[in-house]
Amino acid sequence: MSDGSYLKDRISLYLIFAAVIVAFAVVILFLPYETIYVQDRAYLDGFLATIIVCVLVFLLGNLYNVLLWMHGKGLTGSPEGRLIRLAPKALKFVFGKRLARATSVFAKDALYLSRLKDRSVTRWAMHILILGGFVLTFLLDLVVTFSLDILHYEPMIDENGWAKIWIRDFAFEAAGFMMLLGLLIAAFRRFVFKPKIVRTELPDAASILFLMAVVLGGFILEGVGIAGSIPGHTTNQEYSFLGYAFSLLMPASVGGLYDQAWLIHAVMSALLIAYIPFSKLFHMIATPIAIEVDRLLPKEAGRT
Repeated sequence: MSDGSYLKDRISLYLIFAAVIVAFAVVILFLPYETIYVQDRAYLDGFLATIIVCVLVFLLGNLYNVLLWMHGKGLTGSPEGRLIRLAPKALKFVFGKRLARATSVFAKDALYLSRLKDRSVTRWAMHILILGGFVLTFLLDLVVTFSLDILHYEPMIDENGWAKIWIRDFAFEAAGFMMLLGLLIAAFRRFVFKPKIVRTELPDAASILFLMAVVLGGFILEGVGIAGSIPGHTTNQEYSFLGYAFSLLMPASVGGLYDQAWLIHAVMSALLIAYIPFSKLFHMIATPIAIEVDRLLPKEAGRT
């Protein structure tokens, strides 16, 4: 393969990557955020800058992982070139008949973790709670953001609206509670019971503690909002059941710290996004996808 072809492949790939980042930044910066309850706009601006950087790291990490998959397996040509030439096949796959089968495999192996269930019910339940809560939180976040900032859906905005109560309050709380239970099981297994088959290394401990800090931070933020009577937290508080429990331990004056608490939780959540490509969360989801990608790749591909 000539240096010119390799350079062309790299430039093409990273121009596409840059376009994705710019598009994301434009969307993030121009959303109205009318239902973000921080009073000082500087806190919101700080978060927006952070989330753009974290998504950049997230995409770079994923790109790095994917390019690793493009090596070997009897393939020829540059990894970047193979990735670009894989795109039309990926689109054909998405709109083709194999998508249903791949989705079924993904749900079974990556989300339901069927193989792990046969080996250890405890580990399976732990992973299901963590991964299920994480995926559910992500999907709820997309639904809520679209409903609030694009559709301006009134039942999602009104404090007594059904969507506000059952989706923004209860469903988010339930998803966070799922993650917290799974993380507590993981923490007890690794730090208290310490079974011989479990090797707890620094990345494992850091992942558990980081995820737990993000989840607990969400409940504490909800508690601050309820205790401080922040807009969006003044009615139907019991549906945010764990946040409500935290609020009972807080004075009303804590509402004056809502902006700071919101920023800390928001930044930690953004950092979690950046961390995903380098964590076990990524590998649990990506492994079935990588298997399907291997099937799409021809064994003799690319330019030499």
